[in-house]
Amino acid sequence: MKKDWKFIKEEKVFDDTILSIRHLEYKYEKIDKNMVFTVQDMSNWALIVPVLESDDFVAVRQFRVGTNSDTLEFPGGAINNQEEPIKAAERELEEETGLKAKKIVPIGIMDPNPAFMTNKCFVFAALGCSFTGKISLDLFEDTVALTITEKDLQQKIKSGEFSQSLSIAAYSLYKNNL
Repeated sequence: MKKDWKFIKEEKVFDDTILSIRHLEYKYEKIDKNMVFTVQDMSNWALIVPVLESDDFVAVRQFRVGTNSDTLEFPGGAINNQEEPIKAAERELEEETGLKAKKIVPIGIMDPNPAFMTNKCFVFAALGCSFTGKISLDLFEDTVALTITEKDLQQKIKSGEFSQSLSIAAYSLYKNNL
């Protein structure tokens, strides 16, 4: 485990407004060999499971460059510097969907991919939501909010239409915590 790994050195290889990439060299003492690992630093995220008064969910459809496809997922986004995760969740919920919640409840914290990413994803349930807010998308953001029953959500997960891994994990946290 960690006691068998000795940190040797770090080199920053890329840095922009979205992410930075570092190479970390470690010695794995069990086999007496060194390896350079690539690590990606990004902002922490807030991810929201919006639930309407009717108990239906709200998801957003949006274009994602990484897969060159439209995805169906829960709303969320980066937590700004010095911003509390719950405030980021409230902000992202309204910006992407126009929803306001009667109550926002923390339901978990996830490591998106600890193999090479350093950020955390803070997950919230937004309860008693209604479309009373104002959508305010970022410059290159294009979302459409869709109401979906739980049965339909489960079917879309099974079929792969709702396939964003963090959103599926957030749904699991919602089911296990509320």
